[in-house]
Amino acid sequence: MYNQQEEINKEKLIKDEQFLDDATAFLIDRGGYDAEDLMSAENVYENYMEHFRFQNVNEVTAVNDLLYAQNADEESKERFARLMDTYDKMDSDLGFAAAGDYVAGVLSAPSTYAGIFTGGGAKVGALAAQQGIKLGIRDILKRGASKELLQKAVTEGARKGGLSAVERQQVAATLARQAAAKGAIRAGAVEGAIGAGQVAAQEQTRVELDMQEGIRGGAVALGAATGAIPGSIFGAAAQTQRAVTENVAERVLKITEKQSARAAEHANRTTTKQVFEDDATGKTALDVYENLVSRKKAIEETFPEVETGRKIKETLKPDDAEIVDAPTTPKPKMPLVASLEEKSLQNLAAFATKLMDKVEPVEGERFASILGRALKSEFYNPDSLRALAKDFGLKVSDLGPLLAAEFSQAGKTLKVASQLSQAEKKARLDELDTIDAFLAEAVEITNPAREAVEAIDDEIGKGLLGKANDVLRRINKARIGLMTVQLATTTRNVTNGYMRNYVYAFDNLGAGLYNKTFTKTAAKQRLKKKDIFNPTDEQIKAEAERAVRLGNAQLRTAYDSFMFKDLMGITTAETRALTRLMQDERFGKSEAGKLLFMEMGDVADHAKMGGGILTLARKLNTLNTMSDNMFKRAILSRELNKAILAGGYEEGLNGVLKKGRFGDVDEDLIAKGMEEAIDFTYQTGRFQGREGAFNSVADTFIQASSTQLGSTFVPFPRYLVNQFRFFYEHTPILGMVDAFGILNKSDFDQRIGKQLGGAMMLTGLYALRANHGDETTGPFEYKNPFGTGIVDAQASLGPFSAHAFAADAIYRYFNADKISRPAKIRDFVKALGGGQFRPTGLALVDGLFDTYQSGIKDGELDTRLEEMGARFLGNYMNTYTVGAGVLKDVVATLDPDMRVVADNTDVKFWPYVFKQATRSFPREITEGESTFFGRKRLESPTRTTDVRMVNPFMRQITGLAQQEPRNLAEREFDRLGLEYFEISPRKVKGGIQSSELTKEARANMGAYVEGAIQDYIMNDPEYYGLGSDIEKKAALKGKLNELRSEARARVLDTDQYVTVEDQRTVAQARYFDISSAKRDLIALYYKRDTGFDLGDTKDYLTALAVAEKYNISGGR
Repeated sequence: MYNQQEEINKEKLIKDEQFLDDATAFLIDRGGYDAEDLMSAENVYENYMEHFRFQNVNEVTAVNDLLYAQNADEESKERFARLMDTYDKMDSDLGFAAAGDYVAGVLSAPSTYAGIFTGGGAKVGALAAQQGIKLGIRDILKRGASKELLQKAVTEGARKGGLSAVERQQVAATLARQAAAKGAIRAGAVEGAIGAGQVAAQEQTRVELDMQEGIRGGAVALGAATGAIPGSIFGAAAQTQRAVTENVAERVLKITEKQSARAAEHANRTTTKQVFEDDATGKTALDVYENLVSRKKAIEETFPEVETGRKIKETLKPDDAEIVDAPTTPKPKMPLVASLEEKSLQNLAAFATKLMDKVEPVEGERFASILGRALKSEFYNPDSLRALAKDFGLKVSDLGPLLAAEFSQAGKTLKVASQLSQAEKKARLDELDTIDAFLAEAVEITNPAREAVEAIDDEIGKGLLGKANDVLRRINKARIGLMTVQLATTTRNVTNGYMRNYVYAFDNLGAGLYNKTFTKTAAKQRLKKKDIFNPTDEQIKAEAERAVRLGNAQLRTAYDSFMFKDLMGITTAETRALTRLMQDERFGKSEAGKLLFMEMGDVADHAKMGGGILTLARKLNTLNTMSDNMFKRAILSRELNKAILAGGYEEGLNGVLKKGRFGDVDEDLIAKGMEEAIDFTYQTGRFQGREGAFNSVADTFIQASSTQLGSTFVPFPRYLVNQFRFFYEHTPILGMVDAFGILNKSDFDQRIGKQLGGAMMLTGLYALRANHGDETTGPFEYKNPFGTGIVDAQASLGPFSAHAFAADAIYRYFNADKISRPAKIRDFVKALGGGQFRPTGLALVDGLFDTYQSGIKDGELDTRLEEMGARFLGNYMNTYTVGAGVLKDVVATLDPDMRVVADNTDVKFWPYVFKQATRSFPREITEGESTFFGRKRLESPTRTTDVRMVNPFMRQITGLAQQEPRNLAEREFDRLGLEYFEISPRKVKGGIQSSELTKEARANMGAYVEGAIQDYIMNDPEYYGLGSDIEKKAALKGKLNELRSEARARVLDTDQYVTVEDQRTVAQARYFDISSAKRDLIALYYKRDTGFDLGDTKDYLTALAVAEKYNISGGR
């Protein structure tokens, strides 16, 4: 035999007929290769080598080989064993072909990209264990993917002011070495585990093939070690690179802090001093300042995280005594202070005074009300208010702590009255809403104040019921968070994020080309939007120059997006610095940063909500949060860079940050950048205040679905709304029309750009459908890229589902001669739902589709409602344990018996609910009564064999659900577009207890399909002689209807049942099979003959006898 020869090489193998036969049969049977790929001995050998090289470095191939070995017959196992043994003995060539295969295997392995978030350094353990070859491709993709902020020591040292430049470099070098050590440990652990797992899968494959008795611990240990060693090397390099980036970011923060300090010092000496020494404003400024000093303690007590500076000195300079102790002093004087924090408070007092100078306060009026009136007055608008704040070395957001202290102090006063009335609470929140409506940066001002209102409620306004409601609300939000903890969810989110990144790139490319090509037209359009309908030449020229700058900036953004800037684990220094500036309270953007980088963004509506089970949900969503924030910070950075370049500053965001000018960036630009980042991740939730019916409906839908009751049906309302907007904006032609305000008055160039993005998306999905689908696949189904069969990609497509549906419809239109399967309404509705139809409470609506399609016969309504209720309740309870699906997939991957799909229905209501609620747990198939881990197998109307999960763990690591290979009849059903309800026997009526009869009928139909139907399709001249698929579909439906009726009739024959209980169950089912009019007649005769009401006795056996007695058809 070829695998037993002393010397094995290519020259001998391509001449060995046994090898060529084995390799050809294996490659076709195992999947991934067609006969035309294996026409020559050379092709057979190269494809054979390619496969086993992939097995060494690609975990999906390795696991698929294990599953193949577990399910193969003896002949196939022996063939596989010979081929694997041969490869083990002879693969040592390291030429270009081998290198190319290894590189392709690594790049197509999901763990290559998953490692970006785990901190891994190299995926080479398995290959090293087999070959001694060490590859580092994965690590290049993973640099910077760790959590530590390694420059903390540098920060603290600099703040103490004692480090020279040389000393700082020495500290930085020390920290870099520490970072490298941490990176090496982390990456070594991760990659060692991956290497061990890779080899373990190969070892188990050998066990299944009887090549060895058990898994060799030494081989697994070697795989772990040889994965850990290069992983540690690359991990150290990656962490060092991260340390360098952090160092740059820290320098940016220091420069920015210095710039802010200089501005505050300068303002204190100039504009602030003028206000304090002015006869008209000095007394007010002094009163406000003293009030701020007294309230500083209240701010720190209520909101320790709201930092306005260092602790205020308790004593004043001697020169100040005259001012503080002698209010009758003729001319107010600004107190002399030493600290920057005190000067900033003076600046804030002067700013507030100047604001009130234009808007005369009403006696006792809160400052929040004064600020709101100022914004609505003729004196101020957002831009002028920001300019005024800048004059005092401040930002408008610096007013936040002032409002928080005011609200907190009011709360302490109200505590005496035991409660905050709803009217008082509403008045305070209305004041904050007014500020929100006018200022882009309002969140920095109003969030601390809103927290103060909530704190008042917590202390004095909530009774036992209120606190209980809070607990239930947290539990409900935790439930929603637990729905997304599976690895498959993270994989799909990341996959979809990278797909959207490409669309985002084309959006900017299209907009940039438009602005560069149609400059004058773009300029006039923007002037019209500013209500300038007859612009001068100078205005057109100025706007045209801006259009060119914007076009260049958009093209730069497109380039950055195509290059995956900040999206492959390597975060640039400016993006890292921007993120830290957004999260640092010193720079006035921390509240916005909390909202932008919020954990479980579509779940937690408040950055501070936590505790208990909700904290657990947050922890389990760590990977989702990391991937989510990666995309957000990348888009925010690109958007700000684009806006700054468009504004004429050629150094862009990097130049602004390095000069410490973050505070000079227009607040509107930051707000728009945040809006784009949140929109990118489908989390936009604020539609209130936008014009148009769509925004009103969207806001109402989100608000209603965010309640405890509403979230039961729609747990992710923001996603549903935003994915629909994404679909609409990127739909060719339709996306140019601002129907009902859905485009939110976007600029024309943006609409043009999204037309290009949508067209490219549709083109790509059309190519995917044409090259990886066939006449039997649906709009979201494609040939398995990792083996045989079909995969369902809808969950991974997500918001791209609608375009995938459109691409499928277009493909069908142009290939109508060979594709008969029509588009399905159900697929269309699922596409509009962005792939989230079943995972939400909308599964109830999905059940209504089933009901609509199969029809409701007389007497079935109660039965359907009972079953739908049990399923809905079970689905709701299951949302708490969705994460157990990871364990189920792992167990099923290791144990073939656990892959059999279970029937999670039952004849009784509560057991039905229980089975639905626990379906995410691993369970085995039992023949007797169901247990917690045991279920009966799911019966199929198209086959007699078990319905099985195929490579379940692949779903976790790729996000793709691999489907079981279809038999001949199933492929023909799919090709002709036959629906499930047209194949499966109609449900047996009579309540949930009749579900067992339905299962039996389904099993009968499975036997008929595998026998009579497949024979009819393959061998009956009547069928294959028909000239069109329309005729074939009609003929097949006729045959199916006959057999469906027969399959159902067999289980409704009472004579075959022995026990009285079974006979009663069948009698009830047969009774409800009769039309309602005839049932009424039977009930009437039943009461006349027996003297009892049938509704009370439920004696359906006697009722059927009565029907026979009075010749009422349908009785037997």
